[in-house]
Amino acid sequence: MTAATRTVSLEETLLEPPALPPPPTRHALFAILIALAALLHVGTIGSGDLYSQTEGQYAGAAREMVETHQWLLPTNDGIPRLQKPPLLYWLIIVSFKLFGINEAAARLPVALAVVALVALIFLIGEKLTDYWRGFIAGLIYLSFCGTFLLARIVMPEPLVSAFIAGAIFCAVSGYQRRRHRRAWFAAFWICSAFACLSKGLLGVVYPAAILALLSIFYREARLRYRALLRWEYVAIFVLIVAPWHLWAQWHFPGYFRFLVSSEWWGHLRGLSDETHDYKGMPASQFLVMHFAWWFPWSIALLPGVIFAWRRVMRPRDIDFADALLLCWMAVVFVPLLFLGQRQDYYSMIMWSALALWAAGVWDRMPQKLRAGGAIAVGFTGILSTTAAFAVAGAKRALNGHWGTMDARWTAWKALHEMPPSAWLALRPVLATTGISLVLLSLIALHFIFKRREKLAAISLAAAMLPGGLSMMEGVARTAPYFSLADEGRFLNPRLEAGGDAIFEGPLDDSSSLIFYLNRKFFFVNQNRQRAAPIGRPAMDVFLDEKAVLEKWAGPDVVYLIVEQSRADYWKQLVTSRFHSYHQLTASGTYVVLSNQL
Repeated sequence: MTAATRTVSLEETLLEPPALPPPPTRHALFAILIALAALLHVGTIGSGDLYSQTEGQYAGAAREMVETHQWLLPTNDGIPRLQKPPLLYWLIIVSFKLFGINEAAARLPVALAVVALVALIFLIGEKLTDYWRGFIAGLIYLSFCGTFLLARIVMPEPLVSAFIAGAIFCAVSGYQRRRHRRAWFAAFWICSAFACLSKGLLGVVYPAAILALLSIFYREARLRYRALLRWEYVAIFVLIVAPWHLWAQWHFPGYFRFLVSSEWWGHLRGLSDETHDYKGMPASQFLVMHFAWWFPWSIALLPGVIFAWRRVMRPRDIDFADALLLCWMAVVFVPLLFLGQRQDYYSMIMWSALALWAAGVWDRMPQKLRAGGAIAVGFTGILSTTAAFAVAGAKRALNGHWGTMDARWTAWKALHEMPPSAWLALRPVLATTGISLVLLSLIALHFIFKRREKLAAISLAAAMLPGGLSMMEGVARTAPYFSLADEGRFLNPRLEAGGDAIFEGPLDDSSSLIFYLNRKFFFVNQNRQRAAPIGRPAMDVFLDEKAVLEKWAGPDVVYLIVEQSRADYWKQLVTSRFHSYHQLTASGTYVVLSNQL
């Protein structure tokens, strides 16, 4: 006698999944994934100095908040910094209190956010399909080239990504189970509120838009997610988000007007958060950069996406799980590509959805196309190994392109001015990456022919681990060209006896000095309104050249930090009036000048 069986659809599974105890394999995979994320991101937080721009802005502001005991007002060199909400500053402050003021403590909150995000990727994948899908998706996210490089930067994006992933996980859990739906939906609003306190209004716009778009296509989602609009949930959100913003408006009356006109509307028009006049990279370059950030999976999945797109996309039979991930990616990526400011790290909010989607694509790809993807990754490794021996000539090859870059981008300027010896330091990164890609892609190819697709995916993810760690080390080695840490360490003992430090350049370019220098410093030849759009610093830190020369003639020691290309200008300006001119040290692209030895 044969027992009758029936197929349970995904919709039925999502409505009321059976409460079965998870097998030991699930716990082991989850523990391995968390341990790997912690090893890669928490274990490397002490490597390298903090860069200028974003890292210096957040870590420097947190340090000043600790020193001044101004727990609500972030400042950079005493200048109020209200462009972003304070949650990341507060987390860094807690880390400073626990572990001291250092680079590792500044990076710890972001590293823990990455670990939490990887855990949420696993849990979302498990909810939508099974725990193996969540495990493979977590490995894919950890092996993205962009995750190694961008997810360790001290900035809100990794934190916001974790909170939005948490909101989506709560939304999926509330969709599946009626019993605890109210608690899950309340948690959705709490995660969205913390995302808003990390990045701004997008913290709630993104998850709300994802669920709204999903509800258009699925009646059950429309019925169940309607309960998210209950006033109790909205009240919880407002109670978390509103107090700090009301405090900021109370103490800085133009705060809301600035937030709406310059931040929200400016972001939609594609203007820079700080300068409000730069639209980011062109759309084509934006796409190419993401092709690199999503390596090796942008290469491994490409044959399936191109030659078997109907099989991997299933356009006529998109289920709830695929629709959720596609809506998540579209809501974040499409506006960035066509409307908003094209900064590549802004898209990190949808990388977790991309990893989950990529795990499904890999599972559906035909065997021959999987093999083609693995071979393509191995061929890329051969090219990387070959490039390791020619990297010293890359600077000369790129010299003709720097004129098209915006002069305010410190990274591009620093790369242009790096000597060939510094570029040679990138050789180990390319060589290590290339060798690991070649060897492990061959192992992946073996598993593909053995029809062990999961082991093949694990092998491809493992192929990026040596190269990714080498990338982190390469970033640490090139820190002098992107950071003013050496200048800060050089000046700290000398400024203990008195004197002034002056920096020629924008506030963004000097932000690492805010973290490393033990006292306030001055700016020369800068726009006050642009540097301090809201509020004013406690002391006037903006000087013109005349004021600098007056200080130069005074009895106190003056240290002037300028780019090497500006050293001759200042030498001529100073020596035409005084005989006291000394170049004390140089690091990266900057030199320190002084009126005294």
